[in-house]
Amino acid sequence: MVGLVGLFGIAIHAWSTLPDTIPVHFRFDGQADGWGSKKVLWLLPIIGLAIYGLLTFISRYPNTFNYPVVITEQNASRQYQIACSMLNWLKSEMVWIFVYIEWQIFHLATTKNPNLGVWFMPVTSIIIFATIGYWLSQSFLAR
Repeated sequence: MVGLVGLFGIAIHAWSTLPDTIPVHFRFDGQADGWGSKKVLWLLPIIGLAIYGLLTFISRYPNTFNYPVVITEQNASRQYQIACSMLNWLKSEMVWIFVYIEWQIFHLATTKNPNLGVWFMPVTSIIIFATIGYWLSQSFLAR
């Protein structure tokens, strides 16, 4: 929840200080390759809020998920707990990744050669897939 407040806080703070045109898209290597209106600053907080809300709603119905193991009366409770934990981690990670992107857009909008860095996509992918992998392994162990 703190991440969502941070997303909106950055957008509010940046609105009055940024130029009208800011970097809004980055290549895989982190180099800015798209420029647009600073109104785009509101896109990440809105998408972040939507993802957070959707994953929160979905996590209320773990019995409807697809699982990598057969759900029985004996393992249902633990499997539901594992699935909900994974969703909680993923929604937090997504929001904090959005906070980082929003902060970087704010910071990079005033530099000559805006660049997120070549490491951004690989590290972000590793974080997301490592989380999924960890919780899937937990699901298999809790059969």
